Amino acid sequence: MSSAKANDSVNVKSNIYLSSGSEFNFKVFMNKNAKRFVKKNNDEWATFNNVVRLYNNQTGSFLKLSEEEKAEFSNAVASINTKLANMKGRESQIWLTKVDVTEKVFNFLWSNKVEEKPLENIYEIPTISVEATVGR
Repeated sequence: MSSAKANDSVNVKSNIYLSSGSEFNFKVFMNKNAKRFVKKNNDEWATFNNVVRLYNNQTGSFLKLSEEEKAEFSNAVASINTKLANMKGRESQIWLTKVDVTEKVFNFLWSNKVEEKPLENIYEIPTISVEATVGR
């Protein structure tokens, strides 16, 4: 059983999926342990990180991603999962789980989002007539 030094490893135990904070830790892990993958798959890596960043910082924009953008994200996740599955070590397996759960959470949110409708189509907005009362 080997013990990892605090400065050799990024804390991966917090959060079940990649949310603010852990997304940065995942980038550090991948840039340290999978440099070639990150360079070789730069477009997929960028797509993955952009979608996670949107989720964390601009939820409205995240929910409005096109079907093509969602498919690109899923392809990026598949590549990242394949890489993580082939890496040795407990830390890579924890990240694999987090990436997988992140994709499932995102797909759930996308498939259950409420359609945007103009307010007028949802509620009947009453009109109020204001008449001047002059000279009573």
